[in-house]
Amino acid sequence: MKRISILALIVFAAGCNSTNNAGGKTGTSMQGMWAVTGTATVGSQSGSGTYQVQLVSSPCSVTTPVGTFSVQGPVCFIANNNSAQGSISGTGLPSSSKNNGQGVLAGVASNPVPANAPINLLFVVGESNGTVLEFTGSGTVGNGTITGTGSCSASTPLCQGVTGTFSANLQ
Repeated sequence: MKRISILALIVFAAGCNSTNNAGGKTGTSMQGMWAVTGTATVGSQSGSGTYQVQLVSSPCSVTTPVGTFSVQGPVCFIANNNSAQGSISGTGLPSSSKNNGQGVLAGVASNPVPANAPINLLFVVGESNGTVLEFTGSGTVGNGTITGTGSCSASTPLCQGVTGTFSANLQ
């Protein structure tokens, strides 16, 4: 379970991607393909991975096959393999989540996102055995990158103690 939790948090980092100029407006557009690097730690174990995350516009509250999830907006974006709204791929994705998928929901104050503005995230992994792991995180957008941290949500006790860091770049 620790290994799956570490890998899941690394994937969570993928959803935290965003920056670049959007149509002449100042700031970072959230929509698009992002390259993400994440590191997760639980106790003395750690793991890292790289991911490709395609973010698309989304409501800030979504219902998926594994539950209903919300993030603060008012402008939100999603990458959800299960609903074909955006996508997530990369090293370290847990094979146990392939049947029920994984998703990232990101919320920001506006799009494009001004430099040094906060972003909040939710990452969910639905495993084939019915287990759902949820991670929450936050970051800061700046100059074509996002950096941040995340941890296991209090609503999923199986992954308690898992924390991580991530960085992302618009491709």
